[in-house]
Parts: sequence; structure tokens; C-alpha cells
Amino acid sequence: MVDAVSGRGEIRPASTAPRLTFDDLLGPETVEAFVRERLDREPFHVSRADANFFASLFSLGEIEAYLARARPAFSKVFAIDSRREINSLEFSDALGVVDPTRLFQLYDRGCTIVLREIDGHFPALDALCRSAERRLQAPFFANVYYAPPGGQSFPVHYDAPDVYALQVEGTKTWRLYEPGYEKPLADQHCYGQMPEQTLLREVRLEPGDVLYVPRGFPHLVTADDGPSLHISLSAFPPTWAGVLTAAVSELARRDATFRTALPPGWFAPGEDLEKGFAALVRRFADKAALRPALAGVARGLVASRRAWVPDPIARPRQAAGLSLGSELAANCEALVLLERDGDTVRLTGLGKELLFAAEALDDLAFALEATRFRIGDTPGALEAEGKLDLFQTLLLNGFVSAV
Repeated sequence: MVDAVSGRGEIRPASTAPRLTFDDLLGPETVEAFVRERLDREPFHVSRADANFFASLFSLGEIEAYLARARPAFSKVFAIDSRREINSLEFSDALGVVDPTRLFQLYDRGCTIVLREIDGHFPALDALCRSAERRLQAPFFANVYYAPPGGQSFPVHYDAPDVYALQVEGTKTWRLYEPGYEKPLADQHCYGQMPEQTLLREVRLEPGDVLYVPRGFPHLVTADDGPSLHISLSAFPPTWAGVLTAAVSELARRDATFRTALPPGWFAPGEDLEKGFAALVRRFADKAALRPALAGVARGLVASRRAWVPDPIARPRQAAGLSLGSELAANCEALVLLERDGDTVRLTGLGKELLFAAEALDDLAFALEATRFRIGDTPGALEAEGKLDLFQTLLLNGFVSAV
């Protein structure tokens, strides 16, 4: 509903419905079909007649609550408008803290309010992003856009990340155009006005709908006749360019040829440098190793992500009371990496890196995926004391939870 005086949406608290996963987001399309046919290829619209589908994630009322509770800086919450550039002093104080009243004054003048990377402040949003990370093995974060009737945040532009637009309240019209520059890298945003584009399709998002826009697809987004609230999940997928960079770095540690200094005069390269570079390219093709490069990219991704760890106060007591009959479950929101290196197993995730003896590998692999299990039933060869010690460590560090 819309307040006829201010034009703002009715404030409703988020529901306590079960948390949505990335699979729920795309349904009835399966994640496997989406990856095979749509991901990094073409836009995809999920239309569902369920206005409350995203009620558990976020609501208009939570904007005001977040502003009062977090007192965010202007870099996290700000106003934007395609018609002009807005100075942060228009909605923040001398310390850079957002002033909610002045922020909503700008909203009433046609500006869109943006809450940037707020998934860590809302458990349901956080769980959805972490679920998406596990499924696509790419980093996700969530922005919220609250637009007035007719609001338009940017002119025609394209984004460097993939975008999943979740329409929560109101409606928005997305005009999608043929990409002129395919698959931009993470630092290749284009927020400025672009030349006239070839229209690909026009999509009207209703509450409950999802629109996937691959990176590089230009688009123009306009709120319709009423206020619009939508969540934008952004993902920067790892690329072959990143793997090749990692492979060069890894090979340079093994091969001194790649560590040779450039000679004076390299500002104006001559034929000798051209030949030397071509020789290095051939040497790289012969000696580069894929698996160490992929492992390095994966380790960097996993180490940078986080997940919500419930009941931190109770965990020490739970760990102390574990027995072989205790039931546990994996933290399915955590993006983890399990690697064996000789006699050691490395577990990376939740901002941590833990080392275990190789004998723990089977128990670890099972526990990190199982939805519910008894410690004594795990398939590894560890003795009872070793199993209890292992699962106490996993429980204390958030990788599993007590059932």
C-alpha cells in the first residue's frame, strides 16, 4: 500500500518465514539448468505470482530500523538520481553519518535511496548470499534500492558484476540492451551515460519476481507509478583471466626465468624484447600448471567470505558436552575448501584456516556436507577420542552446529 501524502510505501516488518536459498530464488528453474543455459550468457526472468515471496528477506520498515541502529556512513547509505550528482553533504552530518530525515527529503524529491552491502546486517539476506556462494562458487553481496514513483538511479549503463534483482515491493521496468562490451572485468564498471543501444527486451518486475542480468548487459531501470523496493544481489564471478594471473605467479615461484629483471630501455621495447616475451609465452604454455592456480584462486575466494555462525555463546558448553551419540549438522551457509597436502589436511572457511592430520579427511569431508549425523556414525577411521576432538574443533569454529 502507498501513503497518499508522502508517496512512500507502507511500513511492514519482515516475516519470520524459513530462510530462502539460492535454489528457491531461481525456482522452478534448477540451478544446474541455469548454470548450463543462462549463467554468463543471457538475461533470465523468473515471474511468480507471490507478492510475499521475499518478505522474509527485507521490508521497507527495516530501512528506518537499520538507519537508527547502525548509524551508517554515507559510503554505505546514500541517495542517487540519474538527473544529477548528489553530494554526500546533502544527507550526512560533519562526521559523515547519514541523517535519515534529510535522506528521506531527497527521496521525496525523486532520489533513490541505496543501502550498500548490507547482507551482513540481516541474517536472512546473509544466508541467501552465502547459499549463492556455495552454489556458484563466486562472491555475493546485497544492495537495497528504494525508489520513489518514477525514480531512476542511473542512465543507461552496464555493471561489472552479475546482477540478480529481487523485487520486494512495488514494480520496476527494466529495459535491457544488447551488450557492446562483453564480460567486463571487476574494475570495468560503466555508470556514465552510454550511446544509444539496441533494445533487447523490456521486463516489468512484480513483487516476488527475479531478474538475472549478466555483467556487461546495458540496462535502464525505472520505478513505475508507485514506490519500489528491490534487492540487488551482485556477484563477481572468478574468470580465466584470474586463473592465468595466478598461474603466472605460481610458475614464477618455480622458474627463475620469469623473475628476470627487465633491461634498461624497456620503455621503448625493441625486437629483442619482443622475441624474449614470445619465448616466455611459450615457456608458460609448456610449464604452467592448472590445479595449483585454481587452488590459489579458490583459497583466496573462500578466505574472503564469511557466514553467520549461530549460538556463539552456547558453543563452548556444547563442545565440552559432546559424546559419540551427539547429533550435529553442517553449517550449510559456509563456503569451505578442503585440501590435502601430504600428511596434512587444510580446512579454509569462515575467515579461518585449520590444519588436521590426514587421517581426519574422511570424517571432515562427510561432516562438512551432512545435514544431520551422529558423531559415532561418521565414516572415517579415527578412534573415538580423535573423533570427539575433531568435532569439538569444528563446533567451536562454526563449521558444524549441535542439533
